[in-house]
Amino acid sequence: MSTVLIVDDEKGIRLGLATALARVGHTTVAAASLAEARTRLDEPNTFDCALVDIRLKDGSGLELLRELRTGKHRDLPVIVATAYDDGERTIEAMRDGAFDYLTKPFDLQRLVATVARAVKQRRAPPAAAPAHAESTPLVGRSAAMHAVWKLIGRAAGSQAPVLVKGEPGAGKELVARAIHEYSSRASEPLVVVRVDPSTDAAELRGLLAGARAGGTLLVDGTGDLAPAAQGAFAAWLSESPPVRVVTLVRLASGSLEVPLIAELYYQLAVLEITVPPLRERRSDVPLLVSRAIVGTRARAISEEAMAALVRHDWPGNVRELFLVVRRAAEMCHGEVIDEGALPPELATPASPTEPMNRYLGLPLREAVARLERDLLASALQRADGNRTLAAKLLGIPRPQLYAKLEEHGFSEKRSGTPSGK
Repeated sequence: MSTVLIVDDEKGIRLGLATALARVGHTTVAAASLAEARTRLDEPNTFDCALVDIRLKDGSGLELLRELRTGKHRDLPVIVATAYDDGERTIEAMRDGAFDYLTKPFDLQRLVATVARAVKQRRAPPAAAPAHAESTPLVGRSAAMHAVWKLIGRAAGSQAPVLVKGEPGAGKELVARAIHEYSSRASEPLVVVRVDPSTDAAELRGLLAGARAGGTLLVDGTGDLAPAAQGAFAAWLSESPPVRVVTLVRLASGSLEVPLIAELYYQLAVLEITVPPLRERRSDVPLLVSRAIVGTRARAISEEAMAALVRHDWPGNVRELFLVVRRAAEMCHGEVIDEGALPPELATPASPTEPMNRYLGLPLREAVARLERDLLASALQRADGNRTLAAKLLGIPRPQLYAKLEEHGFSEKRSGTPSGK
């Protein structure tokens, strides 16, 4: 039988978690504060897992995580939980050795499954805890970006090569820089090498020779290299260079194939991070828009304009969104961006009742995402905004519906319409 330590300053949450975990056979010990948690950990109890809230009345749960990683309980899996979906805290928690990071309100099925995995891997080695770094400029609270935050944290605590792949404009370089900034090499130089199809093997070797020992080498455009140059890169890696190598690879829209020869791929992709395209994390659009208007004369955006921005598929991803918003800020009359300031192709809503050619010609992943969004809109319209009924119409559990609505950027106020809040 396993024992789980629950650290949360809200009594109702402690009781709810204890009940849910008891139903699947776990014994629980509750603590309402950091001080009480430390007391429980000093007792003769043998814990198999800890579920720790970040924001506690007497400090941060991350403090407890760091203490555990350097003390006698260093092997204890710690699941960090919070009501505040904060990318920086997610990176810090995963970097400092958290087993996983969950947000409130809890999806109990996912929580129970996560605890089960933690108990099963009770003796897994902890991740390294490198020094603190400044916050990353990456923006996102969607489930897709939440997964990226976790992977950045894992990569920051490792010394292995990292392959970062994604479509142009999705934020690959920001991910790579975050890995460096949160790693133990943050005080060492980050050397950026940009290559293209014209870069031959000899030129590449010269560029790689400029890497500084102890730092991080960021190579952008590796997938564009000719096979001979890629082979030279693989040969250089096999010599165990004294740097951390992070590589960026551009993917075509909807593509999953990495344009690398096998010899090079197997050396670079020890850790692999896929940066999701913006169309797969529409709920992040309002956050990105708020970042994009900083420094412009616009101070706000209308609800209709925001809905149009969320609805768009953004083939150029975040880079295109920033260009459109900053251009609209210059075009708008006054300080509020409205639909009239947006490009014509964004101003006309797409109808979920368009014929099948709405999906033809798209990569399968994009077509499925568009169809999914249309089905969500249709179900919400038929249910008159009632999400419980919409979930029944779609034949999925309510938590899954909520996750899909968040993923596709549907607003709370106007169910059935993707919008910013």
